[in-house]
Amino acid sequence: MTSRTSRRQFFETALVAGFPAIVPSSVLGKAAPSNLIQVGQIGCGRIGRTHDMPETLKYGDVARIVAVCDLDTVRLADGKTFVETYYAGKFGSGKYANVKTFGDYREMLADKSIDAVCISTPDHWHAQPAIEAALASKDIYLQKPASLTIAEGRAMADAVKRTGRILQLGSQQRSDIQFRLACELVRNGRIGKLKEIFIGLPVD
Repeated sequence: MTSRTSRRQFFETALVAGFPAIVPSSVLGKAAPSNLIQVGQIGCGRIGRTHDMPETLKYGDVARIVAVCDLDTVRLADGKTFVETYYAGKFGSGKYANVKTFGDYREMLADKSIDAVCISTPDHWHAQPAIEAALASKDIYLQKPASLTIAEGRAMADAVKRTGRILQLGSQQRSDIQFRLACELVRNGRIGKLKEIFIGLPVD
């Protein structure tokens, strides 16, 4: 014997019983939380603040920064304010999740709601957080250099391969036209034999 139940009755019964209703993505649109990559930002210093966070923020239709992490409490607070101010301007106040803050990246990696991390720490502290992120089942965008030693780099590559995570190294500058042209001129001998190379690096 079967009975016909209206949709209204089904949902009323489900709500009373505490049964989880399945809501199709068409109801919430492409901004549904399940459609967005939840990103944690590790490191809110110059590189994170001027390069990595802005580059992630502009892809708000596919990814959202939901957490920031830094040892420096001033930079941590600034990172949170920076992200929340951007989202408030784009989506309107109260229409985005408050950004979580972490003083220890390991606590951030333990947050299962975070899908991926962007690591913008100082050069000597890239491989270790990347290894731990892979082991925590997070995909990774990592600033260069990947590591300071071959052993560190090998350990990181092994962890990524073993866990099947995605790792992208921030070496896109190497594809810029001025770098490609300089390499071409050196390799084909157009500028003669190199005797000295001068490199300008940021002050920090």
